[in-house]
Amino acid sequence: MKVLVTGATSLLGRHVALQLAARGEEVTCFQRRPSATGLREVLGDVRDGPSLRRAAAGQDAVVHLAALVAPRAAWTDAYAVNVGGTENALAAAREAGALVHVSTPSVAFHDVPAIGLGAEPPTYDGPDPYPRSKALAEQLVLQQTEVPASVLRPHLVWGPGDTQLVGRILDRARAGQLVLIDHGQALIDTTFVDDAAAAIVSAVDRTRAGSELVGRPWVVSGADPRPVRDLLCGIVAAAGLTVRLRSVPAPLAARLAKITERLWRGDEPPITSFAARQLSVAHWFDQRAVQRVLGWQPQVSVDEGLARLAASFAEQPPPE
Repeated sequence: MKVLVTGATSLLGRHVALQLAARGEEVTCFQRRPSATGLREVLGDVRDGPSLRRAAAGQDAVVHLAALVAPRAAWTDAYAVNVGGTENALAAAREAGALVHVSTPSVAFHDVPAIGLGAEPPTYDGPDPYPRSKALAEQLVLQQTEVPASVLRPHLVWGPGDTQLVGRILDRARAGQLVLIDHGQALIDTTFVDDAAAAIVSAVDRTRAGSELVGRPWVVSGADPRPVRDLLCGIVAAAGLTVRLRSVPAPLAARLAKITERLWRGDEPPITSFAARQLSVAHWFDQRAVQRVLGWQPQVSVDEGLARLAASFAEQPPPE
């Protein structure tokens, strides 16, 4: 099988591309800069439709992971990459015959807990550019019928080399800016990167006309929910850091985040309003149906993932 993977410079995109290649698929990576995967690649921007369609020529499937995830992105940029890029990925998938679209559970977040739910409709229309644009992109994929397309929403992907979740937590810990909301009691699902990639690879096999997988979204997680406090402390400890975590009540955290966002002059404030809202409520998901439909089960528990994360930090050379 020939598979085009967009966004292979991301942690998840890289793992997807490498897992596909490891089982013998012919993988082409499409992104703006070299992916360092050692696989065939075409450099380009998902906003450039003709380039993406040319890269998809002769492929059997497109896995679309490329996205703009910056929390303070301009709406025009987020829309161009996440919505326009998805339109182009759909057009490219028509050349290939199938699309696996990688989304986020944030497209269905409305400031309330998600306890044992499946994938709710992508109806987020708030002010946050990333989930709003990803919701619109997902709607495009789900509403079209020209090409078999599956939509997977991996929840809080993390692992060695992660600059998003793990990197942000450690940056704030080192700066003394890491705080808990309501003592970090909210129970949340996460997904170790190897498991998230394996779920997407399984979707490549099963995205075809008539499949139960096609035409609706699916949340994917490690099915090992933990309190936010345990996750943050585990990640900090894996990096060999010792910090004292303070707790802030959720209403106060939300107000402080709004003020910080308004006054912050850097690229990213210590906490955003969206993150403050998400970290104050539980969100874990019923995984029975998605595991059945994908023929997939997560293999890495949170404890095992933290052990692998600690080992990766131990292998890094000491700072000079």
